[in-house]
Amino acid sequence: MLPSRIIIKNMFGLQFLTPLFLAVGAAAASLPLIIHLLNRERARRLVFSTIRFIKMSHQANVQRHRLKQLLLLLMRILILALLGLAFARPFFADTPATTGGTGGVRNIVIILDTSYSMGYLDTFDQAKKAAIELADDLQPSDTSALIFTNNKAKVVKPLNGEHRQIQTVLTGARLTNHTTDYLDAIQSADEILGEANIGAKQIYFVSDLQRIGWESFVDTDKLSPDVEIAFIDVSAKEPVNLAITGVSVPQVVLNEQKPAQVVVRVQNFGEQAFEGLPVQLFIDDNNVGTTTLDIEPNDVMDVLFSVHFRTEKIHTGYAALPDDHLEIDDKRYFRLQSLKSIKVHCVNGEPGRRDYESETFFLETALQPGVQIVPIDLTQSRQLSNASEISQYDVIILANVEKLTGLEIQSLRTFVGAGGGLIITAGDRMNLEAYRSTLGAGEEPLMPCNFVQPVGDALNHDRFSVLAMLDYNHPIFQPFKEPNHGDFGKGRFYRYLQAVPLKGAAVLASFDDGSPALFEKVYGTGRVLCFTSTIDREWTDLPIHGVYLPFLYEAIKYLALKRTAEKPDYRIGDTVELGGYQLPPGTEIATFNPMGEETRTEITESGGIIYDATEHPGIYSAHISGKQPRYFVVNPDTIESNLTARDSEELTSMLAGSEKAVATQAVTTEMITKYHGEVEKNQGMWWYLMLGVFLLAVGEMFIANRI
Repeated sequence: MLPSRIIIKNMFGLQFLTPLFLAVGAAAASLPLIIHLLNRERARRLVFSTIRFIKMSHQANVQRHRLKQLLLLLMRILILALLGLAFARPFFADTPATTGGTGGVRNIVIILDTSYSMGYLDTFDQAKKAAIELADDLQPSDTSALIFTNNKAKVVKPLNGEHRQIQTVLTGARLTNHTTDYLDAIQSADEILGEANIGAKQIYFVSDLQRIGWESFVDTDKLSPDVEIAFIDVSAKEPVNLAITGVSVPQVVLNEQKPAQVVVRVQNFGEQAFEGLPVQLFIDDNNVGTTTLDIEPNDVMDVLFSVHFRTEKIHTGYAALPDDHLEIDDKRYFRLQSLKSIKVHCVNGEPGRRDYESETFFLETALQPGVQIVPIDLTQSRQLSNASEISQYDVIILANVEKLTGLEIQSLRTFVGAGGGLIITAGDRMNLEAYRSTLGAGEEPLMPCNFVQPVGDALNHDRFSVLAMLDYNHPIFQPFKEPNHGDFGKGRFYRYLQAVPLKGAAVLASFDDGSPALFEKVYGTGRVLCFTSTIDREWTDLPIHGVYLPFLYEAIKYLALKRTAEKPDYRIGDTVELGGYQLPPGTEIATFNPMGEETRTEITESGGIIYDATEHPGIYSAHISGKQPRYFVVNPDTIESNLTARDSEELTSMLAGSEKAVATQAVTTEMITKYHGEVEKNQGMWWYLMLGVFLLAVGEMFIANRI
């Protein structure tokens, strides 16, 4: 025997979800008739004298009264019958067994591409129109879902029968500035349709079918066998698109005699050649240069701009092409900082009686203005506490300093944590235990290493070590990578401090016996370098070799430039982390996007902010009272600028399931019950029946009071 919720069907396709109530309703509808028959009075016939006129008058009243009673009886029967019919939950549908398992219903997922390539001409408007037309064709018995996709899929409407919601959402759909990756959307649609037990399963993909969006697919990424897909291709035929795909600019520019070089890369993604194409460079909203180029189809060209900087400040700018049919990639933004010089302060731990006996003699000589490779402003003191506010410096050097006070250590931690550079060089004046217990202690030590003990004899020049391992991929040593660009192996080291690395340290150079010579550590937003030998000739003869001066400059420049540089270029959707705020946690920072919209974020325990509202390309600024604003730029990923599309038939074949869906499925009782429950819910006929019951009840009361 089938459960009571199994549906019975008549010849007109009318079915009932709970047919038991039909019997209850029929029984209830018969009650008014039974009561009427039982209570009907039979009139007794009496013979009177002539009453013809009275009889004629009374007969008309009796007929009207009887008609009203019959009308009331009919209304009461209908009320109870409709009430039972409503509780039986009627609906119209075919039996699944007669329609190959689909039951005449469709389960549809519409996918709308919102990536920025859809902004080419009116492509996105065409796509929205096509998607709305698909929604208009949906029947009440169908179910539908809607997905928006760019590089991620977003289910904006789950699978149900509320089709009007799709039209509302599609009308308000907006283009994004994200790239394309269709895999997530296809997989999400397939999973959604997997929840539908009965009915045809169809995906309608409305997109420009950009080739780049299919690159993450592999051979195993197939649709389920019973899922069909149809592509609505709205791509432009023979699209023409030019884009600025890169701007190479130094993060920090030193105000030297020679101008800074800015390289703008232009790429032609179409089949049309361009002659005399203007490329403009803007810095601080001023046009600093315009040049023209000729570019062939599918070609890449670089344009060089030379720019002089006279002020010391952070600059923002962009390179621009004339607007075309896809405007988002016609500009590319950048930021840089111009400095008059790198400010270095050196603490001399062993001044010496004569200049050449000073620990910093060779350092000072190398950094003299007459021989400078880059402009460096060097100041010195014998104690760090004698220096003025150290935040004004880019790099601090501790040269053979015995030890530091607690206040000096805290100042150094703050300085480096905020982005400053620190160089520590060894020597015989150093109190190794003091360094270990202060700079090398704690959960986050400032030192990249702890000094253990001296190795070697500074007076015996017959025994020495040499530098045998250098990380030539590191920015400090990259200039020496090529042959004849400096030989560190010529320097002799007679004595050095044996050291062990601490948390977060990297070894950049080692001696021939494997002992580390140069350590680096990131601390906050700054960096620390630790050299295990001296910076003068007391323990080594490196200062008299040709690599000493450029090595010193590269190390100082590396630390100084790291101090000033945020990440040079973020992409749409990236999370931005700005660190180095020396302010209490919870302090609010106001960040403005290129549209002028403000977002307030709070400084974290680590002294930074996290900002993730990077949905627009352009220049962003973070502001706090009493501080200079900080700038960062966000650019679109120009991998999306290539508008080449895939063939829809090729894609259909690629996504087809490994097995063809069976035409007729084995339909279970549970599947039928679930399917018809969804159909009945979508049609909602019982609401109309209950409305009829209400109207009849009101009419019944009105007529009953008139009798």
